[in-house]
Amino acid sequence: MRSVSIKRIGAGVCAAAAIAAASAGITSGAGSAHAVEVQQDNRYTVLWLTHAETRQAADMGLVRFLDQPGIIEHTSVIVRADSQFQYLRTNEGGRRYFHGSKQQLVAEAAARPGGRIGVYLDRTQPNRPIGITQYWP
Repeated sequence: MRSVSIKRIGAGVCAAAAIAAASAGITSGAGSAHAVEVQQDNRYTVLWLTHAETRQAADMGLVRFLDQPGIIEHTSVIVRADSQFQYLRTNEGGRRYFHGSKQQLVAEAAARPGGRIGVYLDRTQPNRPIGITQYWP
């Protein structure tokens, strides 16, 4: 029981750090104030970065900390079907995984015209609440 609550606290700290870094760290160097685009539904709260902010995040390695031991176990991704990092299946129960890092997902979105990333909080996954999702037109 104690280890589960520690995991939840650690994951919550990761989520807060990611959202704070995305909203404060990137826009501070942009030269003008930006309204943070936030989308919410029953499952997710997503903080969307603009294309310029996504490029900055890729250049500065903003999400590399999410791939660190002790943190990576509490994070997830939503990979687009047309991403070069498409999901693959394992032999163990058909679990999905992708071969790459979250930073590579950010770099891929940044390289696409209009590409963006979202940093999300998934309220249905208490052990893996924070993640990265991609978008491009």
